[in-house]
Amino acid sequence: MQGILVFNTLAEAVASGFEVFDRTPDGYLVRKRTERGWAIALAKQHKAA
Repeated sequence: MQGILVFNTLAEAVASGFEVFDRTPDGYLVRKRTERGWAIALAKQHKAA
């Protein structure tokens, strides 16, 4: 069974072809259109010190 992809930054997700879909308490839900449908991933948001 596959797990969900987690990016350390939003920039990393966007560079991989994902787009912002929604916010989460810890970052963003991102998605990418594939030939099989939507690929979903999480992008962490780092808190400023």
